[in-house]
Amino acid sequence: MKKLLLSGWKSLILSLAASAVLSFPASAASIHGEITDVNSQKITGWAWNEEDTNDVQTVEVHILQAGNPDPVKYLKATADDFSQELEDEIQDGWHMFSVKIDWSQLEGNDFKVRAYAVKDDKYYTLGDTISYSKGSGASSAPAESTAAASGSLKSLGIFTTSGYCGCEQCSKGYGLTYSGTVPQANHTISADLSLLPIGTRVQIGGVVYTVEDKGSSVNGNEIDIFYSDHNAAQAHGLQQQEVFLVQ
Repeated sequence: MKKLLLSGWKSLILSLAASAVLSFPASAASIHGEITDVNSQKITGWAWNEEDTNDVQTVEVHILQAGNPDPVKYLKATADDFSQELEDEIQDGWHMFSVKIDWSQLEGNDFKVRAYAVKDDKYYTLGDTISYSKGSGASSAPAESTAAASGSLKSLGIFTTSGYCGCEQCSKGYGLTYSGTVPQANHTISADLSLLPIGTRVQIGGVVYTVEDKGSSVNGNEIDIFYSDHNAAQAHGLQQQEVFLVQ
């Protein structure tokens, strides 16, 4: 009887351990994808978890006007469509997504398009930012990539990025950064200065930022990106993004 009880407990422990492994959230490194096309009617791309190909990805597409860090439109999709081209590339074609877009509803002519896989309230960047202009179509080159043309890029790995602004809630109302500069959207970031000293330039999502600030809660592989207003900072949420050192 004692052996049977021990055997039963061992089976239960092994079962619980297996369940824990199966439910463990996907790592940032295992989720891949990109935008493959932006045209006058729709935006398409793919997203998959290479560690669990049955894990269907929820995708958020952010539309931004050129020169404005705040998205003007959010689109959601599920990456479960089939593509023979994707099948040929990764041997699993059931990870495409597509969303319709009516550009006439948006003011302006020049836009940036970004896509993220969303899992457990975390955002995983899918490929590069794509530029789109009404009438001329999309460019496959990363938006603002020319900002790093003066130097080479070195990957620093995946960081958790968040957003902040100059309000009382985010920065206690201080008008200047730790380095004494006036913070600017699309330029200023806060980082762990023991890892990224003041003045360090990094590229995140195709945009080049400069470390000008620090925060008590920004430690290790974490970066806080400055936004012009609180709503935009909150909308950034927590994202898992690859950070490149501009050398």
